[in-house]
Amino acid sequence: MIDIHTHIIPRIDDGSDSRADSLAMARMAAESGVTALVATPHCNMEGYYDNFNTGDLVRAFADLSGLIRDEGIPLEVLPGMEIYYSQDLPRKIKEKAVIGLNHSRYYLVEFPFDISASRMQRNLNELLQMEQVIPVIAHPERYYCVQRDPQVLYSMVMDGCLTQVNKGSIAGKFGEEPFVAAMELLEYNLVGCVASDAHTPYMRTTHMRDVYLFLQENYSTEYARLMLKDNPGRMIENRRVDMRAAARPVRKRYFR
Repeated sequence: MIDIHTHIIPRIDDGSDSRADSLAMARMAAESGVTALVATPHCNMEGYYDNFNTGDLVRAFADLSGLIRDEGIPLEVLPGMEIYYSQDLPRKIKEKAVIGLNHSRYYLVEFPFDISASRMQRNLNELLQMEQVIPVIAHPERYYCVQRDPQVLYSMVMDGCLTQVNKGSIAGKFGEEPFVAAMELLEYNLVGCVASDAHTPYMRTTHMRDVYLFLQENYSTEYARLMLKDNPGRMIENRRVDMRAAARPVRKRYFR
């Protein structure tokens, strides 16, 4: 499996607190069947986690990768970011202040949980108009507008966006609304991949075997591979991923 969303770099955001925690997260990932993961620290959050593509961040990626390699853990760590949307994000992408997943055209983008659907659509359209930029919407099932009406995500997918759902949402770890939204997005083929969004080795972990088994048992082995290996693999290798052929409009809710 390949995990494209982790907060495994120590002491850089609200994820790993120490090198020991980072190593524990790496071991847990490898033992659960993950062969590669993308370290995606929060970035572009002014006053909280800036974490732009500077020498310090490049060294942090390299130090973590070397630490894991020296410990003999069979896990490849790749660079990336969870990018908080801002109005100047297109400029920051052009200036390479932020990077895509493994320096690909796929940019993992996060929004405020209370963003309106219309505003998120406008923001994503600005990114889609850029050459060699494909937004990957981080955990859309956690945004209130998607929880209220998952149909809004269909339009974004048909415009060319990709989506990444958290394994914790599928497991019900974030509550009923994200769980229900995640189930609906899976049902209507509006999920591009599933990732851990791991923060610690204790809660929101890098363990991915359980979600693989859930997708295998409830959908198919092929679907589990698509969500956890094939599509994430295409993203980090900068190959084409297109959700539009399989995506379906979400049925309107009448009683909820």
